[in-house]
Amino acid sequence: MERRFQGFRAERESMLGQQIAAHTASALAHALNRPLAAISAYSEVALHALGSKTAGSETALNRALKGCVEQAQRAGQSLHELLDFLQKSEVALQPLDLNDIVREALSMTQNDGFGGFRQVLELEHDLPPVLGNRIQVQKVLVNLIHNGVEAMREAGTPTFAITVKVQTTTGRNMARVTVQDSGPGLDLNTAKRIFEPFFTTKPGGIGLGLAISRSLIEAMRGQLWLDPDAGPGATFHFTLPFAP
Repeated sequence: MERRFQGFRAERESMLGQQIAAHTASALAHALNRPLAAISAYSEVALHALGSKTAGSETALNRALKGCVEQAQRAGQSLHELLDFLQKSEVALQPLDLNDIVREALSMTQNDGFGGFRQVLELEHDLPPVLGNRIQVQKVLVNLIHNGVEAMREAGTPTFAITVKVQTTTGRNMARVTVQDSGPGLDLNTAKRIFEPFFTTKPGGIGLGLAISRSLIEAMRGQLWLDPDAGPGATFHFTLPFAP
């Protein structure tokens, strides 16, 4: 009986390993297919420009080479994000000033091509330190803000605004951060699937940003969720425990 049980367990573990391998291979193909196709197309343009002596060939060559560089960087970033997500390594936790991290994240988005929006900042004064990892919390905040800006730009929202609110969760030893944009919000089907790995509504997206963000917050003993009834726009909340 024990031998049969061990056989079943070995077979189950083998099937699980195969499923993980297939999932990883599919994810890698999905993440790298578009950038590699774009690099191939840009390379053809560059080769054509090199063999042409017509006016504007140098401009076309520069544009094509720049496109190759950008797509290669995108492929590398996608690969690193995917590996981070699959590995789910432990993060070092320490006491943090959450209000400072929010300010830093907003400053970062203003300088990386996602600025131009009106900031509505609601911070809780004398907030105790939270337990977390500074870089990972920043990454989650920047991702949520980027998503809001992209949604507002795509919808042509006349007034860009991102509200970030920090407060103590009543009855729990947790701080809660709310990030809300002034865009069109999410339809019911998108809202249900928004945290699924590889689900995306963006033409060039791979659908890992929110899945990774949730994984990071959970690794810091918090939670990240969408609030579908908080409109207007899309509203996300995440919590982090207060440091002991």
